[in-house]
Amino acid sequence: MPPFSSPVPEDEEPQEPPRGRRPYGSPTAEPEAEPRRRPRRLVNRPDKLVASGPPRPQPPRPPRQDAGSRAPAAERRDDLPPGVVPAGVAPPEVVDPGVLPTGVVPHSWFEKDDGPPRPDPDPPRDPDAIISPENVHRVPRLPGPPVIHGPNAAHSPEAPSDAPQGPPVSESPQATQAPAAAHGLDEDESDGLPSRARPYVAAPLPLIDAPSPAQGSPHGDASGDGDASVEGDGDSPAHGDTSAYGPSAHGDVASRADVMPRDPTPHEQPEVRRVGRPPGGRPTRPDLLVASGPPRPGAPGGRHHRGPAPSAVRRASPVRGRRGMAAPVAVVLTLALVIAGTVIVWRWNAPAGPALRLAAGSGRSGDDLFTVPSAGDGSNQVLNDMASTGRTVVAVGSDTTSPTPRPLFLVSSDSGRTWRLGQVSGATTSTVRRVVGGGGRWLAIGGDPAGGGRGLWTSADGLAWTAVEESGLAAFRNGDVVADIARTRSGFVAVGGTALADGGLGPVAWWSADGRAWQRTDLRELDAFDLRAVVARGDTVVAVARPAQGEGSRVVRSADGGRTWRATGFQLPEALPRAGSLAVLPKQFLLVPTRQRTVEGTVRVYCSPSGEQWAQCGSIGGLDGESPGVESVITHPGGVAVVAQAKLDSYAVLNSSDGRTWTKRADLSGLKGATLRGFTITQSGTLLAGGDRAAADVDNQLVLLSAPPRGAASRVRLADVEGLSRIARQTNGLAAHDGRYVAVGSASGDAGIWTSLNWKSWTSMSLGGPREQQLADVVHGRRGWLAAGSTQAGIGVTEPLLVSSGDGRSWKTIPATGDLGRAQDHTRLAVTAVAAGPDGYMLAGEDTNASGVTGPALWFTRDLRKFTRSRKLPQGGAGVRVHDLAATPDGYVAVGAAGGGDGERGVVWVSEDGLNWKARKRLLPDGASSAGLSHVTAYQDRLVAIGAARVQGARRVFAAVSRDDGTTWSTAWLPAEKAADVDDLAATDQGLVAVGWHGAPGDADSAAWISQDGTTWTRSDLTKDRLGGPGMQWLAAVTVAGSEVVGLGRSTTYDADHLILWTSTLTSSR
Repeated sequence: MPPFSSPVPEDEEPQEPPRGRRPYGSPTAEPEAEPRRRPRRLVNRPDKLVASGPPRPQPPRPPRQDAGSRAPAAERRDDLPPGVVPAGVAPPEVVDPGVLPTGVVPHSWFEKDDGPPRPDPDPPRDPDAIISPENVHRVPRLPGPPVIHGPNAAHSPEAPSDAPQGPPVSESPQATQAPAAAHGLDEDESDGLPSRARPYVAAPLPLIDAPSPAQGSPHGDASGDGDASVEGDGDSPAHGDTSAYGPSAHGDVASRADVMPRDPTPHEQPEVRRVGRPPGGRPTRPDLLVASGPPRPGAPGGRHHRGPAPSAVRRASPVRGRRGMAAPVAVVLTLALVIAGTVIVWRWNAPAGPALRLAAGSGRSGDDLFTVPSAGDGSNQVLNDMASTGRTVVAVGSDTTSPTPRPLFLVSSDSGRTWRLGQVSGATTSTVRRVVGGGGRWLAIGGDPAGGGRGLWTSADGLAWTAVEESGLAAFRNGDVVADIARTRSGFVAVGGTALADGGLGPVAWWSADGRAWQRTDLRELDAFDLRAVVARGDTVVAVARPAQGEGSRVVRSADGGRTWRATGFQLPEALPRAGSLAVLPKQFLLVPTRQRTVEGTVRVYCSPSGEQWAQCGSIGGLDGESPGVESVITHPGGVAVVAQAKLDSYAVLNSSDGRTWTKRADLSGLKGATLRGFTITQSGTLLAGGDRAAADVDNQLVLLSAPPRGAASRVRLADVEGLSRIARQTNGLAAHDGRYVAVGSASGDAGIWTSLNWKSWTSMSLGGPREQQLADVVHGRRGWLAAGSTQAGIGVTEPLLVSSGDGRSWKTIPATGDLGRAQDHTRLAVTAVAAGPDGYMLAGEDTNASGVTGPALWFTRDLRKFTRSRKLPQGGAGVRVHDLAATPDGYVAVGAAGGGDGERGVVWVSEDGLNWKARKRLLPDGASSAGLSHVTAYQDRLVAIGAARVQGARRVFAAVSRDDGTTWSTAWLPAEKAADVDDLAATDQGLVAVGWHGAPGDADSAAWISQDGTTWTRSDLTKDRLGGPGMQWLAAVTVAGSEVVGLGRSTTYDADHLILWTSTLTSSR
């Protein structure tokens, strides 16, 4: 029922009810007579009814006319222009749009709209026209069936009744435009009676759009003439309850104003009618709605100005009990729906980070889960050099056991009787080549001899070693090669070469007081190439170099610990400069050509008291006829010694106190398959020799010999050295499909496959075969599972390794023939990444030719039988390294890097068929000097890639997002306060998960990043359950199945190495 329906005078005939409604009544109401039609009055600004606030001051009222003196009908001028008031008529009172007159009740949002609006045949000509409250146009309301009270409530449209319905109200223009002169001015239109309130004016405010007749009412029951029928059972109050004393009488002004977007045209004005006759006891003056006076306490609004609900209403309503409970319940339910909707909208529009949540999960050891039967452990360890001072002996080398290489330091504090693993801190290269010590200071150097990597370590006791920071290596430039080091009185000296513009190497030396801060000295004036060997006695330093002209060796000298140098006049054509060819005695320097013998089978020895003047002082004879000569010269407290290889599996050690006469010291025999590289003699005279040997086709084990002064040499047992031996095992790839997890990698040198249905227990499988194998990636596609990697087909030769399975339980090898076959003159062809799409499988790898140049290789297969190699790569693939693949809705995408150093750029290739590829613009984030891409995945409608870039000398990890198939990219840095790296990326419907590590290189914890858009990422530091702690921890592979996240990684310190199985859950609040 409209909120402003009010009683009519009892002496008037009742208004005909609109179609679909029954007039409410009461036991005291008079019998209804034949209704007569009354003209409807429309108000063009119904929104005035929703204003609130204190009452405005009222202007003085004009003198009232006598009750009996009525204005002539002729004075009611309809032909005046809008806004013009006839002469003698008081101007209308204008009400502020933000204030309702006291007592005016806002329209209830819980009332049902009576139907779609009709265009007004004769819209109001003046928006400021004076109107009375009963003619106010209603704002369209929220849907909901109204309740019809009274005895006739049962005659609603949904409750059939035989009771006759009143005739429909006429909608003719004549009815709505009847001038006052035609029917006279009735009591309701007079302003002189004391019981009437002043008329008010509806100011322009935006209106809510009402549904058009074509759309129908919310319940679809509009009648043919535009009048909406009423829905309801007449028994249960609902949103349509229009009782002024229910909550619906206090509509929220702010919320209604928010949904009034425009001013309607005059023809869009809906209509409001008064319906029915008043029950007994109800007021008969509708203008009581605008009665003035101070606002009553409590909530504003109400249909009358008298406060609590009149007893007449309670008497007239047959469902007053149920109506009293239903209205508050309706309000509560509606408010709950509004609040729930607001929360849903807020959470949907919330940032991606909080909406996606990754639990910390739990980690467990995978050492017993990811193993395969094998004859060896796949370790690869080498000893390169040895040195001793007093009773302390240090042996150095490398441990490149996959996948965690480390620099190798073995230490003995009792002249070689017992050994233990050194303590190393700081991350650097895994290879140590030379070591020297004395006077409480030790120095070791390492790295690639070709200059590809560099490492320096210092120690005070030979046991605890610390890598030199990058800042301390500023004196070493790109292209520098350190060949040898020596201990001086003032510190340390290092010699080597530096790259010249013509491609050659020029001589260079470095010196340091403590081994951690270095100074550089370029020696281009020496007329020599790079320096190869160095020794020192005090601060007098002697080095040998390749001469700029001629063959052999040239000796150079420094008298100040390596700060300044000059060339000597001595040049030895028969000796090539090599580390280990110089030695020092208390009173002279010695130079012994290595791997050089005279025609008589002897080796000449040269001596110099100061390093300037050199002469032959002796010779070494008695070597085995098969010996190539001297391998190394050893300086020790009792003199000097030389080591010469006698046969393939034996060595001879000769000793001298002056360099002139030599006697055999020991024979080192029974070393089948072993190579000795490091030698030293302790203060007590114990000879120690170290090297390595091939124990199996996948193992290289350490060899350490000890020979006392008067005894035979024997092998030192290293199996008891804690932390020295490690098993080669690696989990490279992980995928999930239909409840099954498959992990691939290597263990003990063999390719490994592990499957699980619940990630708690795993079944292992080894492919077997000779030499080293490994699987790099795995994927599930249209024909089942495919795993790919590489295998060693021979010494220095690598070929692709592919296996497939239809069910994930039984696997078979795919022959590497046809396009999968390696070219005869190429040394390496390996597969590093796989992807599966609707049409087939993509494979990516690398191909190294006979010249050592490596390029990309891409294959496509539909059935895992025939593999076709792509021959159409952008620019032939020159200089490009492909690191990852992904299937997209339009085909495939490959990412990687091209160039090196500061010229490295991210590479993106796309293909529709997997065979013909197009290059996108190379990627470089803003502010970065170089960048490369390592991972890519297709997520929703975009591509997401992960890479690393160098910014102001620091390495940073970034994400790149493309929505146009890789044509354009937007980049964002992954949150990381320290160094970080991402090792794998997975996508699911809920979001993206990237895993890796975060912290200092060599001392970092596992980390995971999540995102819902690829641009905004949240990092989770995983520090519990083996995922964090001393040393290096990281996650190398990850997959997501539903909300279950499974990752594989490692926890490693210098003397410990463990596999990690990590499980977590990924949830989204959207």
